[in-house]
Amino acid sequence: MTVSTNVLTMEDDPVVRETIAAYLTDEGYNVIQAESGLQGLSLIQDRSIDVVLLDWRLPDISGGEVLSKLAGVNPTLPIIVVSGTDEVREVIDALKRGAWDYLRKPLKNMDILVDAIRRGLARAQRLKETALEGEHLKELVRSRTEELERANALLRREAKERQEYAAALKESEARFRQLVETVREAFFVRNALTKEFTYVSPAATEMFGLTPDQLALNSELLFELLHPDDREEAWKRASQIGCSSVPASFEYRFVVGAEKKIKWIGFRIFPVCDANGTIYRQVGVAEDITERKYAHDALCASLREKDILFKEVHHRVKNNLQLVSSLLSLQAQRISNLEDRERFLDSQRRIQSMTLVHEELYRTDDLSCIDFSYYVEQLARRIEQAFSATVPVELTVDLERIHLSVDTAVPCGLILNELISNVYKHAFVGRESGRLYLYAGLRDGAIVLKVVDDGIGFPAYFDVRESNSLGMQVVHALVEQLSAKLVITSDRGTEFELAFSDSSLCLLPNCAG
Repeated sequence: MTVSTNVLTMEDDPVVRETIAAYLTDEGYNVIQAESGLQGLSLIQDRSIDVVLLDWRLPDISGGEVLSKLAGVNPTLPIIVVSGTDEVREVIDALKRGAWDYLRKPLKNMDILVDAIRRGLARAQRLKETALEGEHLKELVRSRTEELERANALLRREAKERQEYAAALKESEARFRQLVETVREAFFVRNALTKEFTYVSPAATEMFGLTPDQLALNSELLFELLHPDDREEAWKRASQIGCSSVPASFEYRFVVGAEKKIKWIGFRIFPVCDANGTIYRQVGVAEDITERKYAHDALCASLREKDILFKEVHHRVKNNLQLVSSLLSLQAQRISNLEDRERFLDSQRRIQSMTLVHEELYRTDDLSCIDFSYYVEQLARRIEQAFSATVPVELTVDLERIHLSVDTAVPCGLILNELISNVYKHAFVGRESGRLYLYAGLRDGAIVLKVVDDGIGFPAYFDVRESNSLGMQVVHALVEQLSAKLVITSDRGTEFELAFSDSSLCLLPNCAG
């Protein structure tokens, strides 16, 4: 945090706004106040803003509209929602629109706000640095690749001329020398039988610290410069290249000069055949790729750090949700009214369904999506355990291996939580046992979820949109959020079938590592 850090508060309550401004000013921040969303958007256009504190309910436009506008224009601007509501739909909506954090008013401990601002500023800085590094790396790779492709095109043309015009070999070699001696890459021609260099371009002197004449007299000097850890593999590859009729490319470390500087050198070698198809020469190019290699390693390290950070975020979110779940459980134990206690337990199970998503994300290597089949089975088993004291239910699961994004998995989990819980609570009233069947898979270009029981069923006129049950209202809202289709069939039990577009699927790469 520096003295020039500007924090914009969008808050229509003057008491809350002045309280936050006073506290942050004492912490060294420059606070700019806005009492409405439009005023805040105008200030952002005129001023340099580093962090935005956004009330979700503003008098003119909603916090969601403000958030969408800001996130679309500047995705690296930290936006922290400070709201008096903690409804799940609004929290999810805020995070989907681009909120970096969501704090609940009243802020009893202002240090939480300061900590959220600091984390937002740190994350914004990392994002900007990563973007700059990525752009620099892409530009460098593009530039060097274009140069190498141009040189390779010329080499291929030269090789073809050698095959087709054997009588003009000397003239072709003269043109080749004129070309390669003007570029930074080191070009070479090697006798395929004796392994001796017949030509090495002057660029080899700067690259390896050896003159073309030195390499021509003793080709083994190049192997002596190899890093000790790369020598064995280089010798094996050299023996393979000698008899190979296909181009080869590889990278090795070389220890160069009196200062023992380590360089990464990339090679591309092309065989040249005579009229009988016998390889008699090898033409190649060597390029110093040290900077590109280090830049790539730095980018990979940055990406690994980001993955670790995201995993830690999901781990903390999971822990916080588990804490909330435990608090609801403790509160439920203190309530004597069974109906009120069940409301608390319903809320606890909803939170546990979201906790499972973050737990799965922390467990997996791919932070963009989760193994939904594994998630559904874990969710069903936990609900089964929670209702183990009621009617015994035979649970059967039929789950295809599909992966869903987090934005889809969370509402699907909440829907399944409500439907499965309702089965245990209502489907087998007056029965000694029951059966429950769960299905998740792909069908006709759609993802299909089924919850089927052999219980007492719903009335024929039942409509989930008209239900007064909070659980059914949650189901209806989330079905609309997914743009899904929900079909309810009540015949010898009840079947809920939910279908939505397979565009929510995560396409995982088919590779190892």
